[in-house]
Amino acid sequence: MSTPRRLVICVTTALCLVVTPTAGALTMGSFRTPSGNIVCAYAAGPNPSFGPGWHPSVLCGIKSGLRPPSPRKTCREGGRVSDRISLSAVGRAAVSSCAGDPGPFVGQERARVLGYGKVWVDRFSGLRCVSKVSGLTCRNTSGHGFFLSRQRSRVF
Repeated sequence: MSTPRRLVICVTTALCLVVTPTAGALTMGSFRTPSGNIVCAYAAGPNPSFGPGWHPSVLCGIKSGLRPPSPRKTCREGGRVSDRISLSAVGRAAVSSCAGDPGPFVGQERARVLGYGKVWVDRFSGLRCVSKVSGLTCRNTSGHGFFLSRQRSRVF
């Protein structure tokens, strides 16, 4: 019996996973708000084959930029960005200051629309994002998360 091949899957440089494919083990995709200003990429689902370091996550970008902008930082790789926040199933949300790729904006035209009043949820980890006219709120089961809108953004 042979060992299953491992794959490296990168949604963005901030979200790369080494996986052994199993049926129903990983869901990857993207969604956007009806205005198209916010686009999110996610990797979700059960994680028995991923090991202790892997957690479901969502990475959202906002075309109009974070308000206030992310802190200025010298980037060793990639360039400065002020348009992305990520959230894992555990821990606090993280604001990205540097990136070497378009992040969640890759394939945005194929991202499904998460209508206002609708919820995206990973039923395994409890990660959830709610789209409203006022903006997008994502949170994990620990209560950590973020809010994005044209007017403001915040991490909690």
